[in-house]
Amino acid sequence: MEDRGASSNRPELQAEYRRYANICNKYARDVVSGKIVAGKWAIKACQRHLNDLKRARLKCFPYKFDHVMAGRACRFIEKLPHVKGEWARVQAGKSNNIKLEPWQVFMTCSLFGWVHDKTGYRRFSEAYIKVARKNAKTTWAAAVGLYMLVADHEVAPEVFSGATSKKQAMEVFKTARRMAKKAPRFKEHFDLDVNIESIISLRDEGKFEPLIGDPGDGASPSCAIVDEFHEHLTANLHDTMVSGMGARRQGLCINITTAGTNTASPCYLAEKDAEKILDGLIENDAYFCIMYSADEGDDWASLVAQQKANPNLGVSVFPEYLEKQLNTARQSPQKQAIYKTKHLDLWTNALNGYFNMADWENCCDSSLSLEEFKGEQCWLGVDLAAKIDLCSRIRIFQRMLANDKGFDVRHYYVFGQHYAPTDRINDEEHQHYLRWFEDGFLTGIPGAEIHLPTVQGDIEGELDEYDMQRIAFDPWQAVQMQQDLASQLGDDVVVSVPQQVQYLSPSMKELDAAIRAGRLHHNGDPVLTWAISCVVARVDAKGNVFPRKIENGKDKIDPAVALITGINQAMLGEVQRRYTTPMIGIL
Repeated sequence: MEDRGASSNRPELQAEYRRYANICNKYARDVVSGKIVAGKWAIKACQRHLNDLKRARLKCFPYKFDHVMAGRACRFIEKLPHVKGEWARVQAGKSNNIKLEPWQVFMTCSLFGWVHDKTGYRRFSEAYIKVARKNAKTTWAAAVGLYMLVADHEVAPEVFSGATSKKQAMEVFKTARRMAKKAPRFKEHFDLDVNIESIISLRDEGKFEPLIGDPGDGASPSCAIVDEFHEHLTANLHDTMVSGMGARRQGLCINITTAGTNTASPCYLAEKDAEKILDGLIENDAYFCIMYSADEGDDWASLVAQQKANPNLGVSVFPEYLEKQLNTARQSPQKQAIYKTKHLDLWTNALNGYFNMADWENCCDSSLSLEEFKGEQCWLGVDLAAKIDLCSRIRIFQRMLANDKGFDVRHYYVFGQHYAPTDRINDEEHQHYLRWFEDGFLTGIPGAEIHLPTVQGDIEGELDEYDMQRIAFDPWQAVQMQQDLASQLGDDVVVSVPQQVQYLSPSMKELDAAIRAGRLHHNGDPVLTWAISCVVARVDAKGNVFPRKIENGKDKIDPAVALITGINQAMLGEVQRRYTTPMIGIL
């Protein structure tokens, strides 16, 4: 392979490249030490870099940090002109070229400086970068795209800026196009033909183009910039770009985004994977990730929360602007949710969602297992309304635990089982269903609709496992199953909970109180988590609440309704054990 640093051996360039690498490493140290305010995921990303610098000294670690390749990319970007805002104005005696901030140097050096020790090819083939609005991520991404077009030593490079709409796909591309047009020497040096919707490298037939929606097969990208990934309902564009890089030695897919509201989106799932990488639960040396956001538990109205989500605070994000947005956010819960999503970079549930998802996440205990509840009293909530989509049953167990004042309080332990037709799981609009199915959180029913005898068989199969106190049904679509189970267990065990405010409001409020107080415990079930995040409330004049969903055709609340239905009976407490000795002793 060609020595990519061969043209950069001049001492003055070596020193400049080293300067960028030093900025990168110093930034990582300052973040980890707390000298620079940052959220936990940015801290973990910086710690990963520092750990890898140590690992690079070991023979068993296949990568090294090449300061030449790291600095070369930074130097290239800082030769490009600003084309947005006040920085685009040329002032006497001042350069209007891009000036990378330390956090941008860190990202650039990380992506381009880490290379394979033997081949010299880039280590990272994909990046997930989340940062709040107005932090110049479009400018940075456009500059990276131009670098990949003309300076990456790739034969016939193909660079794409992809998004769900033409307007969004053009954001990165138009910025790159303006840079190329505003720098005639750059355009001439690299022999570029700059058009309305393409930049062509006449020297080697390379191209930089916007890409909209589902791209289809055929492209061979060397670089794909997936813009505002949170807006993508499917992973089609991302997956096509990644799979198309098979013919490239070091293709790079960069996903840039702010947070969103759809926790079933491919972006949210990618972020969960990124968190596992940074936590060391998944090993993926080819995946770079950094997320700038406030942390759970931060005062959402604080300066610290702003600093964590906005690394460009005071540069491209003006404090006065954020202060105005914060004052607006204080006016209503909906505006508060928008502020948290766009400016604190926090994933929020539906913009007027009823349940606090940060509290829900705090209730997660991934070590929970159904095995430890065998023989215990169980309340079962069942929702079978969506025969052609998602239906659920939620097992609820209770334990009385002492609080910090010594009083016994009721704790709920919940485990879901969810069903969907395989036709629905495998269609392109429900890729999150497929992910849940593959991960074992969703049971597939062959065909186009739910086979209710399969659900009934699963319930009957557990009657000897747990001491079933109540099986609470939403009566819609469940009449025959209720009758069959009642004939076995009795009408006092199998009950209907009408989907009316007088029945669901008390259990919905109890569930909310249990979540806030940490009295509810779940195992991280992503299907139930998604459904809980989609619940909004209809409130009547008496303060009663009733679960609703946003009418967008995408969100589902059936698993949450099954839980609320089960809580309706569980909150009444112990009824009567049907067995004189624990079932676990009988089995």
